[in-house]
Amino acid sequence: MTTRAPMPSPHPEPVAGLVSEVRMKFAAEPGSVRLSYWFDLAAILTVVRITVERQNRGRRLLILALLFSLPIVFAILTRRYQAAYRPDPVESVLVFGLIFSALVPLSALLFATGLVQDDLEEQTLTYFLIRPIPRWAVYLAKLLATFVVTMLRAVIFTMGTLVAVYWGEERLVRAILLQRAPIIAALLALSLGAYVAIFGGLSLWVRRTLVVGAVYIVVFEGVIANIDFVIREATVIYYIRVLSVRWLDRSGADWSIDPATAPSASTCLIVLLSATAVFALLGALTFGTREFRVKTPAGS
Repeated sequence: MTTRAPMPSPHPEPVAGLVSEVRMKFAAEPGSVRLSYWFDLAAILTVVRITVERQNRGRRLLILALLFSLPIVFAILTRRYQAAYRPDPVESVLVFGLIFSALVPLSALLFATGLVQDDLEEQTLTYFLIRPIPRWAVYLAKLLATFVVTMLRAVIFTMGTLVAVYWGEERLVRAILLQRAPIIAALLALSLGAYVAIFGGLSLWVRRTLVVGAVYIVVFEGVIANIDFVIREATVIYYIRVLSVRWLDRSGADWSIDPATAPSASTCLIVLLSATAVFALLGALTFGTREFRVKTPAGS
């Protein structure tokens, strides 16, 4: 019984030569681009621009505008129908009671939940993932764009509320718009940065983000933050209130905050910025390692 030797591959030299030729062509081609392991600034700005444009349209923007218009309407009605009108208590209720406690976290929730889901629904996530930047940078760019959109809207409508509250007062321009308003804008930036990072990560970790986020806002930022107990130090609004007491000389009695025992302004800043950074990085890590099922026109 004889064994047959394996037949050699036909034309081995041409095949090997073709492979070598292709390799040399791509290596020597002057127009070829090697993708960087870091990121391209132009690509980052493109992701930011597209996300900003997307966040500036749709029902969420209309809902946000309507919600932030409520304090302005309430201020005008209060001035019209309150016999002994005093602007300071009205500012306390509308700005620090309504805007910071309810509208700011709610607006962050509305926009951050669509951070990735919108791209999945509109079948544009693949476009971002093929950009010459790592996936974690794509997520952080989209997070930054979402923060910018919510921040600008919140500042504009909050400044409008301050004007409506203090209209006709001599201190409107110097004391309110030039001194008080920039501090309030800084508080808005700190709170929105934390909320957008939290809800952006939440949109990657849970399915019903709107429901879970709404429960978080009501339970933690609404109920627990008003209880004089150590657990309220795990809420964002607590540190915003402490900063308003430190920076704006507000009384902390309504929130059961004693300036003598409350955290310092630097401690509040460290906690808020650290929480923002941690949740943003966790979200970026999740986005960078998670596999997404992209919808196709055929529904597959």
